[in-house]
Amino acid sequence: MTVKSILVPLDGSEASYAVLDTALVVANRFNAKIKGMHIRTRSGDLPFELDYVPENLKRSVVAEAERVSTENARAVYEQFVEYCNKHDIVVGDSLNDESVGAVWREEMGSVSDVLIRHGRLCDVIATSRPTRKKGSVLRSPAGEKMESLLMRAGRPILMVPPDWSAHKVGRAAFAWNESLEASRAMAMTMPWLTQMDEVTLIVSRKREAGVPNLMEYLSLHGVKPKVQFLPDKHRSVGQAILDCCSGNQVEMLIVGGFSHARSRELVFGGVTRFLLLNSDVITVMVH
Repeated sequence: MTVKSILVPLDGSEASYAVLDTALVVANRFNAKIKGMHIRTRSGDLPFELDYVPENLKRSVVAEAERVSTENARAVYEQFVEYCNKHDIVVGDSLNDESVGAVWREEMGSVSDVLIRHGRLCDVIATSRPTRKKGSVLRSPAGEKMESLLMRAGRPILMVPPDWSAHKVGRAAFAWNESLEASRAMAMTMPWLTQMDEVTLIVSRKREAGVPNLMEYLSLHGVKPKVQFLPDKHRSVGQAILDCCSGNQVEMLIVGGFSHARSRELVFGGVTRFLLLNSDVITVMVH
């Protein structure tokens, strides 16, 4: 599956606009379209604290919320157009032509529901990596919308870490654990892998017997990776994967997301949750 459309959710934050730089690199690589998306929450959905206030006050609150939402949406759109003009990207009305370009979409509703609906009709969803809030612990829920997208959109999620300098990457790593999710990730990102200068397979020793078959499959697509085995003893598989990436100067990591039961990951942590919070390279996840 090649990449022809990249969904970029935008909320006006600096982090969300930083993702556009990476999305543009991907778009240029595959001659793809960037789909900028802003979602407005419904101003009529008032918090329960206002259930007992006078109706005229409620109307005033709703009107003010609508005004702020409209102004914010306009500002986000104008920033998107300004970015596209700065980089000579034509903002059109559709995704139909073959050149690199952009479209703008704005909807009102649940952020997760709208992104999932649009994400299912794009080739990749690009977004900033979730960050851990001060005072939270590793096991606490993080990046809930990211997890919802990963579980329900059926498309690769491309996470951009903080302070990432967007560039065309040439060294990728694939964390292989023989799971269904890893198999899907490999199929969906094969166009990326075939363009890399160097690919590293990160595998645990207990799956060493399956490596020859994996190498044979990848060679059919012209990918000739090197193999990096995880250390036999490590307290964190996620950290061990990132250490392998660092040691091999990897710029993009590809993994299957939530390949163990999600309920188990929520309780005990897990590789997916660790990478969601800590990956310092471009990370592509597929469930």
